[in-house]
Amino acid sequence: MQAITDEIITRLKKVGFTVYEAKTYLGLLRRNPATGYEISNEAGIPRSVIYAVLRKLESMGVVTNIQGKPRRYIPISPTQLISRLSADFNSRLEALREELTRFGSEQETAGFWNINGYDSLLQTCDSLIREARETIFLSGWRREIDVLKPSLIAARKRGVDIVIFSFTRIDPEFGQVFAYGIDEEKLGEIWDHKIILVVDSRDLVMGPANRNDKEQAIWTQNNAVITIAVNYIILDITLFGQRSHVDVSDTTVKLMTRRVDHLDHLIEISHR
Repeated sequence: MQAITDEIITRLKKVGFTVYEAKTYLGLLRRNPATGYEISNEAGIPRSVIYAVLRKLESMGVVTNIQGKPRRYIPISPTQLISRLSADFNSRLEALREELTRFGSEQETAGFWNINGYDSLLQTCDSLIREARETIFLSGWRREIDVLKPSLIAARKRGVDIVIFSFTRIDPEFGQVFAYGIDEEKLGEIWDHKIILVVDSRDLVMGPANRNDKEQAIWTQNNAVITIAVNYIILDITLFGQRSHVDVSDTTVKLMTRRVDHLDHLIEISHR
């Protein structure tokens, strides 16, 4: 049976448990149902405080008591606990988002933020994909896209329109995929990994995607830079269509801004 370690207690503390609450829950996972006396011995908690701790865990919905003499306690499963903590965190995060939006100025600055390191880059991309409501335009390599796969599939199920370009092989399950299928290792001999992610035509993450903590990518909501990034993806998809003899016009038009959407019409008028 796994021992109660300082590491797992620290992790529970980070999600809101006290040391005694963490030890009590872990003790119950190891042995249940159990009386307060048994939990006290199992988890190494003073008997003078164990019942107060159990009452607190009951109020949190983490522990349930079984009526009887003596009264015994059982914990919710780890899966149930994680689900409950996740739902509570997301609810509080959404409430904070609304408060900060009301607190901030109506016109946000479209600045640039540095993203330092590979892990932070992927975490930022994953977070933006989870928040996507309308469109996701992504150019990247298989390694990074595989990491983002669960969030991309979830976004597609929400009805988000996804367009992906890659020089490497990408599974078509994400949405519209334009991929050359080049071996990633061979491509890596001549190019570094990179990523361009545009979410809802509002957020752009762009930069190198090498496994290097010293690398820097950018995150911005600057419309001019977002337009340039989208046009870069459009160019890659257009060249893909030409090389592969595939009609990509519907996709490229979809990626264009409203002004560019009507370019053909304006050209036609100018030649009348």
